[in-house]
Amino acid sequence: MDRRAFFKTLFVTPLLTPFVLSSESNRSPVQLCVIGDSPQLFLPPILRGLSEYGFIPGQTFAFLNSHPEGNELKNVLSTSGWKFAAQTSRADLRFSFNHLRQKASPSFTFIKNGKVWDIRTRELYSLWKDMHSHHSSSSLLTTVSFKDTSVRVQPGTHAQVFLDGKNVGSLSLNKNSSRLYRAKKGKISVVVENRRAWVSESSCRHKICASALPVSLTGERIICAPNNFLVEIQGPRIVDTIIG
Repeated sequence: MDRRAFFKTLFVTPLLTPFVLSSESNRSPVQLCVIGDSPQLFLPPILRGLSEYGFIPGQTFAFLNSHPEGNELKNVLSTSGWKFAAQTSRADLRFSFNHLRQKASPSFTFIKNGKVWDIRTRELYSLWKDMHSHHSSSSLLTTVSFKDTSVRVQPGTHAQVFLDGKNVGSLSLNKNSSRLYRAKKGKISVVVENRRAWVSESSCRHKICASALPVSLTGERIICAPNNFLVEIQGPRIVDTIIG
């Protein structure tokens, strides 16, 4: 994909490859997402880089669910000066882990208030290239949520569809349906079934959006970067944070 054009788009989500984020339930306005089998190799230098921007709120961390590399990640973070918090609600960083349905190239992205920030400066640019060139594709998605005001979790009512930053449709989660959209790189099909929405088919190169987990809770989203395409679940009190 054209990375230069990608960085001009503020509301889409990956830095390297067409990337999809189905966010965790307690979605924070500030998140770091990493694709890779060994996140403990990448997270310490990324967190150091983010500290230069003033995004690191403190020095405590916690896990929201189990992880195959959890012990290694905990040891690496502890060695780097981070302290494990027994209560997740008090942690400055909260780690959650999910599996994509298909493998993708290792990469990372940083999102703040619906905007992608390019944090690949100095050592992080070298890390970004190393991840892509010397590490195998992975289906493991690590999401780091930064401490902030949490969004109250509730079931969504509609799947709002955005194309090039504009709202182009709304699908009720109460009714099974499917809709085909014409996007920048071709076509994308969105399906709603059993109060969940997902991308069933896409003409983008890596088709990672089609491998993302279904979304159903307010604030959850699926994003296809090369198509400038986004599906976000909204409810009766959700605030639209999409910027485009």
